[in-house]
Amino acid sequence: MTKTVVILGAGWAGLPLAHKLLKYTAVKVNLKVILISPNSHFFWNIAATRGLMPGEIPDSSMFFPITPGFSRYPAKSFNFILGSAESIDKEANSITVETNEGIKRVIAYDQLVIATGSRISSGLPLKPLGTHEKTLDAWHALQNRVKDAKTIIVGGGGRTGLEAAGELAARYGKLKEISIILSTAKPLGANQNINESVRDVLDNDLKKLGVKIIRDTKVQAAKKASDGNSWTIGLSNGNTLVADLYLPLLGIQVNTSFVPGDLLDASGNVKQERNLRVSETENIWALGDVGNTEPKELTVIDAQIVYLATALDAIMTGSGAVVDYQPANKTMLFLALGKKFATGQIGNWRLWGWMVSWVKGRKLFVDTADGYVGGEKLRHGSM
Repeated sequence: MTKTVVILGAGWAGLPLAHKLLKYTAVKVNLKVILISPNSHFFWNIAATRGLMPGEIPDSSMFFPITPGFSRYPAKSFNFILGSAESIDKEANSITVETNEGIKRVIAYDQLVIATGSRISSGLPLKPLGTHEKTLDAWHALQNRVKDAKTIIVGGGGRTGLEAAGELAARYGKLKEISIILSTAKPLGANQNINESVRDVLDNDLKKLGVKIIRDTKVQAAKKASDGNSWTIGLSNGNTLVADLYLPLLGIQVNTSFVPGDLLDASGNVKQERNLRVSETENIWALGDVGNTEPKELTVIDAQIVYLATALDAIMTGSGAVVDYQPANKTMLFLALGKKFATGQIGNWRLWGWMVSWVKGRKLFVDTADGYVGGEKLRHGSM
């Protein structure tokens, strides 16, 4: 009898999981993997903060077609559906999907993996927005706004906001005025796990790049002019700023609107048990940003993928028990502010800036994207 694994989401978590199951488990059991996503292309958004500037990274190195990498597997073992999940029926072991053509489909599963990821809360296209066409149109529109703007304000002192401000300043120098609004005195000040020395390096590097740092304040209101050519930003300290472009990078929202409410926590995350299984279910799993086990960071994804592929293999082949997942217990930080400035932290150790620049800052791993999307390698090891 065919065993069906349905994976919702073809991003950083769902795509490589599908490859691993098809490569290693499908040769042991009669397996069908159904991958469902509205995106026909994988968005290499780890490079988005540099790619948002026209001419820095071509579309062909940011968006990669998904289906070619699966051509190596038997057609009967894999199906890719362009669409979005609308609901889950836990009792019937089925999901309802609306395809990109607007057709409703009910799909049965033996095992279901929720790996639908997250989006930027403000709707900026530094993460997928839906279909490839929708994301690409928004991406090009943002690139044009960046090109035309003389003054740009970045809202948010998290990892994405810091990299965006650094990349913009590194590219444009004195040609554009780049500012960043921090809710704390220093970058990443709200993260208690970050070394003070790392914050100091980030602060100094931003200043060296010419970024204007607005500290200890929050954005209270941001209004776009009717002609779309400027923003007025009200701050919690009572000041008002005006800029040609405002980039609100103030957090993410998980893509879990289709998940039954009893499976979600108060923040909309999927509730997970210690083996990444969705709480109070037997055959539903959560992977990546949607779960509530680990921080929503790309650095933890590979370990989750390897773990869940092994767990599903054990279940479907009957080869052993599923052991608990061991979450990462140390800080992993790699920040590139253009190609020259960078810093990072592993555990309690601050990394040398030149090391992070060499590993990440030069190319933002764009040179590894083909292998990742094609199912050849994870970011930190073999597929």
